Amino acid sequence: MSLRTRFALYAALAVALALGVSALALREGLRAFLLSQADRELRALLQAVVPRLLHDEEGTLRLDLDGGLFSSLKPDTLVLVVGPEGIQDAAGLLPPPAELEALAQGKAEGYLLQEQPVGGVRVLAALRMEEMRQVVALLDRLLPWVLLLGGGVAMLLALGLATRALVPLARTTRAALALAKEQAWSRRLPIPPNPDEVGKVVQAFNQVLEVLEQALASERRFAQEAAHALRTPLTVLLGHLERGRLEEARIQAQRLRELVEQLLLLARAEVDALARAQVELDTLVFTEAEALRPAFQARGLRLIVDLPEEPTGVLANDQALRAMVVALLENALRHTAKGGTVRIGVRGTHLWVYNAPSHPEPGTGLGLRLANTLARAQGGSLQAVEEGKGFFVTLRLDGP
Repeated sequence: MSLRTRFALYAALAVALALGVSALALREGLRAFLLSQADRELRALLQAVVPRLLHDEEGTLRLDLDGGLFSSLKPDTLVLVVGPEGIQDAAGLLPPPAELEALAQGKAEGYLLQEQPVGGVRVLAALRMEEMRQVVALLDRLLPWVLLLGGGVAMLLALGLATRALVPLARTTRAALALAKEQAWSRRLPIPPNPDEVGKVVQAFNQVLEVLEQALASERRFAQEAAHALRTPLTVLLGHLERGRLEEARIQAQRLRELVEQLLLLARAEVDALARAQVELDTLVFTEAEALRPAFQARGLRLIVDLPEEPTGVLANDQALRAMVVALLENALRHTAKGGTVRIGVRGTHLWVYNAPSHPEPGTGLGLRLANTLARAQGGSLQAVEEGKGFFVTLRLDGP
């Protein structure tokens, strides 16, 4: 069922419900009004009859019919004088004797009664309710047709209004389908002029497109960085194999395997968060820095390790944290000018790396990307800024 049809059905149901409640209220209000009006008429009739009661030769109270009382009675109205022994007098179009006797006892159905005691007798004014019942019954017969007609009209109007209201959504849907067909992720959907719900949906969709575009751009950069990182080890490996240098080839193959493991770790970190445990950050930094010190010496770089006297623990994934430290050190190794200095240190739950002088374009290749992704996967953050003639990278992690 389309959204337009659902809107129309909801509107028709709402109108039918409102009409039904209003009709019931009208019916009960009309019935109460008729009953109230009948009560007033009966009370007025009693007030007119009681002063006209007369005593006959035997001293019995009777109605004064010569005073015009009978001609003033309505067709459905009766007046009874009821004494201790039964009905003493009556006026109006009288019902059958059994019904009349029931009226005298106040038990007749279909009548509205008013009573007033006078001189040891009871004067009753009765109104037959048949006409009132007919009016209410007519209204009951009309209500279903009113509800049906009102619901149908509401349905048609709601269909027209829903069609008009959903025009911006239909236009937006066509634009989104065209964008998806052309895969033009850099384009954005036009925002409707009215700031309604459709406009909010379009804004949210545009934000999703921005995130998607950033993700695609990130994937393209990752593919380029991975290809660039793998090209050099593969070229060197092939060269050593062509010259028969098996030991050098084995070293390059080991380097290539480590690089592939880093790429796999990066892919896993981008999919899900990494499990964390308490890791001694200072010990890990010292171990990895000393393992890479010969590479720094071979490049003519000075490596300084600044560690606190007390052990420093952080919540991290050991493999990911080790890969981050190695990535930051190798990034500094590649992007520090010959004769420069690389410093790595631990301050609280922060790890920092500073290299100076750095190349004019220090670069933020696969190493920093790996470190940044692994940091976010562990709830941390990475900041890289140029400072003076050097490049300063800070890694923040959570404490134990």
